[in-house]
Amino acid sequence: MAQQQESSLPRKETKRVFLFFRINKFDEEGRYHGRWKVYFGDDGQVIRNGRFRHGVEVGKWKYYYTDGTRSMKEKYNRHDNTIKVKKYHENGKLARVGQARIIRTPAETRYFWFGEWQVYDQQGQYSHTETYQSGKLISRSGSASAKR
Repeated sequence: MAQQQESSLPRKETKRVFLFFRINKFDEEGRYHGRWKVYFGDDGQVIRNGRFRHGVEVGKWKYYYTDGTRSMKEKYNRHDNTIKVKKYHENGKLARVGQARIIRTPAETRYFWFGEWQVYDQQGQYSHTETYQSGKLISRSGSASAKR
């Protein structure tokens, strides 16, 4: 009986999509280039998704917890090496918003937070503001609990 009901359901049409780009490729010098997806575990869960231009992250990047919930979004500004960052709690609610900077030298790549970051509680409600300078927390303001 169950098989008859299943066969009488309308079938979903599948579309074939032809991609004009490949993911996870390299340029001529062996640097990451184009759309990249980083997977976790045997089930192939995407944990990082974005675009490289000759080894450098560009545009929007999305990061995910291993259960598939969004953990962070980054938007790279190619003009001044700043990155707009949104981090999320594991329940999917906004956790903090601020900026980071990335400085690349031949010896190292340094990523750090700077300026004001708005911090949100587990329900996604504003909690307080934190101020960073070259990756170091220098002050907290905006709530009684933050002043402790």
